[in-house]
Amino acid sequence: MEIKGVLRGLFETIAKRLGYEINKKEKTAIDFSADGLNPTAIGAAVITNIALDDSNIIISGNSERAKRLDDIKKYFLNSIENITCEIALGTGDALVRPYTDGKNIGLSVIGCDNFTIIESIGEKIKGIIIKLDEYETDRHTLRLFESQTLKPTELGETVVISRFAYRDNTEIDLSKTKWQGFESEETIFSNQLLVGRYKCPTLNRKNYNSANGVPITFGCEDIIENIKKRYNDFNDEYDVKKGKLFADRTLFSKNKNGELQYTGKNKISVVSGGLDGGIDKQISAYSPDIRDNSYKNGADFNFSILELCCGFSRGIFTAPETAFATATEMKNSLKKTFAFVKSFRNNIEQGNKELFNAIDIILNLNGETVGAWDIRHDWSYDYIESTTEKFNQLLQGHNVGAVKTQDLTAWVLGLDDEQAEKYVSEIKQEEAVLNENDFG
Repeated sequence: MEIKGVLRGLFETIAKRLGYEINKKEKTAIDFSADGLNPTAIGAAVITNIALDDSNIIISGNSERAKRLDDIKKYFLNSIENITCEIALGTGDALVRPYTDGKNIGLSVIGCDNFTIIESIGEKIKGIIIKLDEYETDRHTLRLFESQTLKPTELGETVVISRFAYRDNTEIDLSKTKWQGFESEETIFSNQLLVGRYKCPTLNRKNYNSANGVPITFGCEDIIENIKKRYNDFNDEYDVKKGKLFADRTLFSKNKNGELQYTGKNKISVVSGGLDGGIDKQISAYSPDIRDNSYKNGADFNFSILELCCGFSRGIFTAPETAFATATEMKNSLKKTFAFVKSFRNNIEQGNKELFNAIDIILNLNGETVGAWDIRHDWSYDYIESTTEKFNQLLQGHNVGAVKTQDLTAWVLGLDDEQAEKYVSEIKQEEAVLNENDFG
């Protein structure tokens, strides 16, 4: 998404002050926040549901820190993850920034329009500028910005955090705003920025090496415009052709205000023919057919072209095509979408690792208990696999020692890792008791 107007200018001003030049973001007509029919928002929501459905983040470890992060994980999964992924797919990029009051941890979702990358190498971001907050008074708009830059030192890498307040286009002191409690500058030992970054995997065909992501429908602006036109055409025809009742003028008389008022004995809802006969022919209905099938076919065609250009299977913007398709054909078709989902899941994993590492650093700064922990992801593949197929795959993997017994148990019984491990342990204990009795 293009950063426009004043906000764009402020990003450039702050970047120059920090010694950076920011690249101009690619222009696109796609507006993720637009009201009404919004194919980009529709696609972002569907792909997010496929990517996250029945999947989980697992924080492992027996330490107090692992338990603390697991609690934050639940908050992230319930309130933040879906929103972040939809914004990332719909705009191209999203950040999740953890913040604290010294005790509690909050997570803020930052859309593509509200941050810009000032330095990166490969997939690693080394410098960003974020718009954190904004409010308006009677005469002015005040905005709070934060820059994070990764800097090497003799003791290791640090993140230098600087904050800037602006009244319209003029920088002002933080103490003169509602953000007076913020530090204007901080330095924190860390080998990454204190954010998690989630990027849409769609190819930027205008700039292959751009650090910024693009929306899932990038490059399909004309198709989206056609979809909206056909949608509006259908509604226009419905308004023009919707049923109307006509009554002969002789059935009306003027009231005291000079307005025509119906005085006929027949109810207008009773209709019987044209207007050229007697009293029974003085009311008529006009209700032409609406070409709904033609419009539906036209809409489906445009949506299917959008799927084709985005590299998706049917069912993202259109109804799934199941008639006369074999199970193998259906699975092969769905793989087009799932290839995209797999790439997006890789980006989600990377973003989540960055985010929870950042939270871990903040917990250290808050002086909370420490301890070892790890993060991994349990992804569901039900979108392209039937239950029987997945069970057979797990069973075959278990037979050759590639899948743990507790993993197979967890999937069959719908247990989490700890419950499955406890369940398997109980089975082994019972088997041991039975064996002792047999040989006793």
